[in-house]
Amino acid sequence: MGSAAIGNIAAEPYRYTMADLEAETGLPARTIRFYITQGLLPPARGRGVGATYGPTHMLRLKAIGLLKKDNTPLEQIRQRLSDMRDAELAAMLEVETAPPEDRWRRVMLHPDLELHVREQGGRNRDYTFEKVVDLIVKQSEVLIKQQLGDSNR
Repeated sequence: MGSAAIGNIAAEPYRYTMADLEAETGLPARTIRFYITQGLLPPARGRGVGATYGPTHMLRLKAIGLLKKDNTPLEQIRQRLSDMRDAELAAMLEVETAPPEDRWRRVMLHPDLELHVREQGGRNRDYTFEKVVDLIVKQSEVLIKQQLGDSNR
């Protein structure tokens, strides 16, 4: 008979390597490993070069960095962060924990005609695309006026 816990652990959608953590936080791997041994961070998932880290690790490292800027001793940091959940850490850091989502913008061309434009999350604004949308809106206004003007004659 298998364990009842098998299959109950949800996979985290975002995983980081040690190199990712180093690049994002500016901390060397040695310091990150030290924080794990000191109980400031949970252990990695896996071992060796294949070890991965989740969003919790990233949030906690950033929180540690923020508190260290205020010269808070590690013991006080450990106590402060021990009961904090990811959402509380994110609020403390004022960061978004979920990946940015796409949004849809409705552009009314006519009471009976809409243009739906997707604004992709997590990307810089594409001004060329915005110009194309503006051109579509302007051209549709002209065409609608022409067609409705011609049909009303």
